Amino acid sequence: MPKPGAGIKSLTPRQLMASGSPHGRVYVEAAPGSGKTTVSALRFGLHRFATTDRRAVVAVSFTRSATEELRNRVIRHWGPSSVTWPHRIVTLDSLLCDLLFHLLQEGVLQWPGGHTDLEVLDTWRTALPAKRGRIRPVLSVDSRQVVIRTVDESQSSNHPSVTDFRKAISEGRCTHDNVREALQGALATGEARKALTSYFETTIRSLTVDEVFDANDLDRDIFSLAASGCRSLALVGDPWQALYQFRGARPAAMTTYISENSFATYRLDESFRWGSDRQASLTSKLRRRMPVQLPPGLAQDADVVIAHKWQELWGADPHVLPLAIKPGVGQVQEAICTLLLNEITQHALGLQAVFLHDALTTLGLEKEELATTLHPCLQDAVSHLRDGAPSRQVWQCLSNGLADLMPALAAQCCARKPLRALTRLQLRLGDDQLVPGLTCHQSKGREWDTVAIKLSTADTSALARGLDPTEADHRSLYVALTRARLNTLALT
Repeated sequence: MPKPGAGIKSLTPRQLMASGSPHGRVYVEAAPGSGKTTVSALRFGLHRFATTDRRAVVAVSFTRSATEELRNRVIRHWGPSSVTWPHRIVTLDSLLCDLLFHLLQEGVLQWPGGHTDLEVLDTWRTALPAKRGRIRPVLSVDSRQVVIRTVDESQSSNHPSVTDFRKAISEGRCTHDNVREALQGALATGEARKALTSYFETTIRSLTVDEVFDANDLDRDIFSLAASGCRSLALVGDPWQALYQFRGARPAAMTTYISENSFATYRLDESFRWGSDRQASLTSKLRRRMPVQLPPGLAQDADVVIAHKWQELWGADPHVLPLAIKPGVGQVQEAICTLLLNEITQHALGLQAVFLHDALTTLGLEKEELATTLHPCLQDAVSHLRDGAPSRQVWQCLSNGLADLMPALAAQCCARKPLRALTRLQLRLGDDQLVPGLTCHQSKGREWDTVAIKLSTADTSALARGLDPTEADHRSLYVALTRARLNTLALT
């Protein structure tokens, strides 16, 4: 049997107890820097190699980056054979796809067109044209049949037309959101619940869920089915670091779920991140909801600047170079600006723009095309901005160049000119002391020596009173405040 690395010898008694717990239902509450990933990786390997049971050992997390980090850690500890099929470490969305496919293949659900295997996309952005409006097409379930209906949302946003949506669904294409809609509808029936419990019982013997406080109501329902079918279910997370309220996460409901379902609890509250007494004291006070005041500092004093929103970072000190233009990428103009930003961040910071993958997807490009076909055109635009050319002129030259390379985008390039974004980029091109800027969400799971926080008036008031983990903004601020190894500053 493969043996974990020598690092196991340095684990604390609490980490060892959490890793090797024999209980069928385990909850590990892990404070920042307490070795959560190490414990999850060790537990995965112990279950993977402890028996000849052929059923899968599976671990899931909510983001690709967190999933990849855990997979790499498992491979380092246990070797590549630890994640050979059927054993796997995947996103929760991937597991939900497996569950939906099982229901379709078993005939418990029927997809339009009779499909039992689907092409699942991250988003409809590049697959279907979208128009701004309040009517959004969604999926539901009616007597085993997956059907299409519409919802009237409170605010307008970009959606595909019902006609295009219906055609795509009938061809066996959907998004991860649609997978969730279909599963939500299916779980209203006892037949589907029985089928999924049987799926867990026959195919998965151990399931570990990372960042569990980011789970929503559907996720918790899936966990209950897994608990009924799997030999072992481990939930790992920290209620102070739940950030997915925008997708329905309810940390309080997760806390109730754990307490009501007889999970053996292990708390990892000793952090190995803190390299200074100052940072250790700050974090201790935050978790005890005590008032704190951060020392002031400049952007140049820090390794990174963190704020709640990208907009706040763009409005901060020009020494701060945010790694995204705005949340996500939906329009062609935003995608092109993200490619331009990526040219700047790679050169100035050696870092990739946060939504580069989304930008390439929106433009229908592969990453290789960015490095070859588009690179000269983007470099020219950066040079023009650096030389002080007007933003309107730079955009015209850039859009003309891209239209020659990608004729299908010509009309969309000209539809709107993102002059404000170009002006903000230009403001930072003459600075040789740029510091990366990230949002609280994007900083989660990462660490630096010194972190500067762009505090709002509400943040300052919250710190003066003491943070409350039931408040979403307070949890986001807590994540930002616990990224530093040595020192956390208030950006002046």
